[in-house]
Amino acid sequence: AGRARRAARTTTTRSGRPLAAMTAAGADDETHSCRRETTRSTIASSRRAAAALAAAALVLSSPSASLAKTVNVTVDPDTLTAELCDDPRAGGVPGTATYKARCMQISGVATNPTKDVVYNADVYGSVKDAANDEVLNSGRVGSIAEVPPGKSAFRLQITVATSQPLPLKLKAFKAQGVTSRLNASPNPYDDYTEFDDFGAQK
Repeated sequence: AGRARRAARTTTTRSGRPLAAMTAAGADDETHSCRRETTRSTIASSRRAAAALAAAALVLSSPSASLAKTVNVTVDPDTLTAELCDDPRAGGVPGTATYKARCMQISGVATNPTKDVVYNADVYGSVKDAANDEVLNSGRVGSIAEVPPGKSAFRLQITVATSQPLPLKLKAFKAQGVTSRLNASPNPYDDYTEFDDFGAQK
């Protein structure tokens, strides 16, 4: 009888609950916790996959995206001019105590040989000062937002150090754009899903 009572004591806790029941309850808590983490991970993965599929479907289903083409736009060299901007500080011209710059406006006529509007036409060319020193570190001069079919005037603003003598020499200008507006697609890896303490989506 004594051994039976001791055995009974070893299988119960101070709260009176059987030890086996407490162990089972702890196991259940761990199981629920694992399920919450699994659910949270599964939902997040599903949302990323859905976003990726939606972005791909948007691009593939867009008629303008599938039909867009690159267009070479010509620039008439005889129409190119460079003059000081009306506001010398226009276009965010930088300037410090040791570096002074001025705003220069380049004007010209571009020709779009197609029947479509060309968007985001990047303009490239050689820009040198009166001493034949390069004004731009790269060949890109600027960008024209829209170039309609046929001939059209354009204006670009650049910054030139005041130490570089004028007039500017403009050569070999050309441009290239596309026949469709370029829109940024959503990033499928951006996940803003929020969950509560039980793994449910808020």
